[in-house]
Amino acid sequence: MRTFLERWGVALAILLAVLVPPFLPLYPLGVLIGILTYAMLGLGLNIVVGYAGLLDLGYAAFFAIGAYTAALLMVKAHWSFWAVLPVALFLAGVAGALLGYPVLRLRSDYLAIVTLGFGEIVRITVQNLDVTGGPEGILGIPRPTLFGFSLDSDLSMYYLALALVLIALYFSRHLAFSRLGRAWLSLREDELVAEPVGVPVLRVKLMAFILGAIWGGLAGAFFAVRVGVINPTSFVFMQSVLILLVVVIGGMGSLPGVLLGAAAVVGLPEVLRFLAGWRLLLFGLALIAMMLLRPEGLWPAPRRRPHPALFDAAVREAPAYWKTIEKELKARPRQPGKPLLVVENLEHRFGGLKAVQGVSFVVPEGRIVSMIGPNGAGKTTVFNALSGVVRPQEGRILFDGQNIKGLRPHRIAYLGMTRTFQGIRLFASLEAYENVLLGLYPRQKARVIESLLHTPAQQREERESLKEALAWLHFVGLGDKAGYLARELSYGDQRRLELARALASRPRLLLLDEPAAGMNPAEKEEFLKLLEKIRDLGITVFLIEHDMSLVMGVSDHVLVLDQGRLIAQGTPAEVQANPRVIDAYLGREEEDPAAARGVADGPSGAS
Repeated sequence: MRTFLERWGVALAILLAVLVPPFLPLYPLGVLIGILTYAMLGLGLNIVVGYAGLLDLGYAAFFAIGAYTAALLMVKAHWSFWAVLPVALFLAGVAGALLGYPVLRLRSDYLAIVTLGFGEIVRITVQNLDVTGGPEGILGIPRPTLFGFSLDSDLSMYYLALALVLIALYFSRHLAFSRLGRAWLSLREDELVAEPVGVPVLRVKLMAFILGAIWGGLAGAFFAVRVGVINPTSFVFMQSVLILLVVVIGGMGSLPGVLLGAAAVVGLPEVLRFLAGWRLLLFGLALIAMMLLRPEGLWPAPRRRPHPALFDAAVREAPAYWKTIEKELKARPRQPGKPLLVVENLEHRFGGLKAVQGVSFVVPEGRIVSMIGPNGAGKTTVFNALSGVVRPQEGRILFDGQNIKGLRPHRIAYLGMTRTFQGIRLFASLEAYENVLLGLYPRQKARVIESLLHTPAQQREERESLKEALAWLHFVGLGDKAGYLARELSYGDQRRLELARALASRPRLLLLDEPAAGMNPAEKEEFLKLLEKIRDLGITVFLIEHDMSLVMGVSDHVLVLDQGRLIAQGTPAEVQANPRVIDAYLGREEEDPAAARGVADGPSGAS
């Protein structure tokens, strides 16, 4: 019913936008054109800020590049608007790439400062170049023509703006529900986790800058032909702030919110114009009140869900689809006992602290290998080195014969090694099925252009991916909670969701960092059975765990780390009987009688 009402609401809004303007006076029609121009800009910045969570304070630069490109080519080269438009979009996208590439590794304040500087550089450049008219700008920009008719009236320019906004909305929505859109949201939620999941963070950030810039170039080209004259004063820093206000006031990541934000930023000061000198003060007070009362914006981003019929069908088909996944996993070629992961003389230091010292071990294919040791022994540092989160200073890491030392985390995920984290690291504002869909990122193939156009191939991949994500949730026991936000799940369910996300890429080696921490005895028993099922699928498991009953009950091989050094390894029985392990970790009977009975948990906490 909600989708039905939303569709009719959208249809009614478009109908009113088409039918009402011919009856409006010129002044309100001009205000509507301004709202649509800012809506175009807001949709572009929404990609960068709303989806990817990257603060851009120089967005007016792309607006300027689009406007000056259109103005120069139309005035000096006498090109038509339709020939100029793709050039303006291309150059704005190139500018987005030039800005994005060097600043991809920056975050928060540093990123904001660099983008602000870029906006000012562009404005000062066009102000000092003769070809751009200097401070005077470019005059006499002609209106576009269409099929021989000149769009010289405000009404015709309104319809052109409306058409461009609808096109931008169409592509923005497709991006939001695509592989790339989910990758952007993962950056916004937790960038440090996104890459080990398989998201190529730098590339995804770059695409956000490029596509956001293209939307800005679109608005700039329209602005130039609509106004007929441009100069540097139209692209000052305050313009970037107003565009950012459109996104923040409307609701970051919300497409309807961008439209409402544009109406508020452009329309409200005009409504208050009768108050003369007081209108800007009242406008500012209204913004403050709105942010206090509606901190998520006028129209917060809705919970993301595919079409209900598609989602419900995928939920019904998930249990049967799991059998297909299980069959394909078990059919993968494998050689049980063959070294899958080989670590040689691994060393990593944090300043003067040697966290890992000369560690060497082998993880055979098809086995469950555990690493134990006291807190601070360096276990998580080993996992971080294996998964690419940190780059060890010394040693070699061979995964299936390939040296992966120094590879980016997403490349390691692509090769077939994924992980969970010691502290639960989920994308909290995304639903459970979306978290698992992000785990599928390394196996999805849809390109950006396919996502923009929503091609049949991309739609098929999305349907298959949705079924697979739901099937993995079914496997870990969360099939009935696919639509819950990750933060709404219980602690044990969050652990299972993180496991489902790691499994979704169908890894050959699964790294689990204290996966049973915080679980009650019943949950631990279920988890132990789940680990055995994972091994039966042909997935090798390497885990860090403090629960000795779980480690000794499920492990084929146990490694013991103490003060960054490997002090023992062998079968569970051999490790339990090793005097060095008893002294360093397990404790003797008189010190810890429960541990001697083999039922107590080891020390818990950070490692």
